[in-house]
Amino acid sequence: PFRDRYQHRTSRKITMANCESPPSASQQTVQPEQLNPHALDSAQDPSERFEVMQPPPPSSTDASSTTTPFDPYQDRPISTNSYATRGYVHKNGIWHCSVHIWIVDPSSSTVLLQKRSMTKDTFPGRLDISSAGHVEAGTSLAKTAQLELAEELGVDDVEESELKLAFVIPAEGSPLGGCNAYEHVYFLTRSEDSQFALGTAEVSEVCWKPAKELVHALRIKDEGYATRTSQYVDFMEKELVKILGDEILGD
Repeated sequence: PFRDRYQHRTSRKITMANCESPPSASQQTVQPEQLNPHALDSAQDPSERFEVMQPPPPSSTDASSTTTPFDPYQDRPISTNSYATRGYVHKNGIWHCSVHIWIVDPSSSTVLLQKRSMTKDTFPGRLDISSAGHVEAGTSLAKTAQLELAEELGVDDVEESELKLAFVIPAEGSPLGGCNAYEHVYFLTRSEDSQFALGTAEVSEVCWKPAKELVHALRIKDEGYATRTSQYVDFMEKELVKILGDEILGD
């Protein structure tokens, strides 16, 4: 059910290890005999097309303001009914959509992280979401999530019914080294014993981190991690508490 977006495939299978920030490639055991059939040959395609969204309403702390901030639980992005290439929207800070899938092991209160390849156009070489990607024109959110899991991690057994949207964050990431995107966030549960076949054009390695340590690193904007907005981290922590319990909260 998965399409070849960039025609060719580059992948490897790895076993898990506890990685540092940033992790060392020597900490992973590579087993190239099992490849990821969904992996892409390049980290991104500047010509892929995204649906352009209206900017979110400006946030305001002024009690007299009539502006209503974007509600991550209730609100959704509004299309402009126009389209632009990846290269253009990133260069010009145009709003578009992405999906984020965090893989969590409830038995160990850990979260799977990927280390972005050095050829990524945003946050190369940093630890980031288990799997993520932009929503191409004409592709649904759920299908995009399935594609990204398959292409980046070799996980191709996720049904749409497993993909429950937790929240949407309008993240103005361009000033932080990223892009301006409505980030649609999902959570999946898997065991630390799971094996992943990486698409190495996009992901250089993966590792499990304690959820509490991850949230702390994102809050202090640890330079080893892709940067997330404060609002994103707040809502992410709430969802992790639902899955893992209050013990993941900071001291």
